[in-house]
Amino acid sequence: MKCSNPDCNRGIGLISYQRGWFDKQRYCSKHCRYALAAEAQQKKKRPLPKRFVIAFIAFVGLILPVTFAMAVLAAQPARSEVKPLPGCDRNLAEATANVAAMQARIKNLAALNKSERCSATRLYFFELVKTRAVTALCKAGAERDQDLVRFDSDVAQVNEAIAARCL
Repeated sequence: MKCSNPDCNRGIGLISYQRGWFDKQRYCSKHCRYALAAEAQQKKKRPLPKRFVIAFIAFVGLILPVTFAMAVLAAQPARSEVKPLPGCDRNLAEATANVAAMQARIKNLAALNKSERCSATRLYFFELVKTRAVTALCKAGAERDQDLVRFDSDVAQVNEAIAARCL
């Protein structure tokens, strides 16, 4: 029987060598058995730069997007700061003055007839709603929230007064 290594021309003697327990190919010596396996391994090996490039692409393609996604999920949401619009100070002052004037007018109309009190109360309601809208646009922070709560309660009270007296 001849050696299974194609480069070897020797025959197999009383002792034969195999690669594994169930391998059917027989070799004349350990040298022939390992020489064939070493050639196959050298053909399969890639050069180092090519392996490095593949590993780098795998790193960039897998690790960096995961890291970026975790950073985006862990980041705090950006604060939306309301920048005051031009003329906000003047508009707030005018709205506050109009509300104060309407309050004084309603106090003076207590002795007058019902229709004049209703129309004054409706105008006061309108001025409150306008002032609330200007406050919502022009103020920011805790002061804005407090003012809006106050205006909401005032609007609800005046609305109930209109419903009770004027309808």
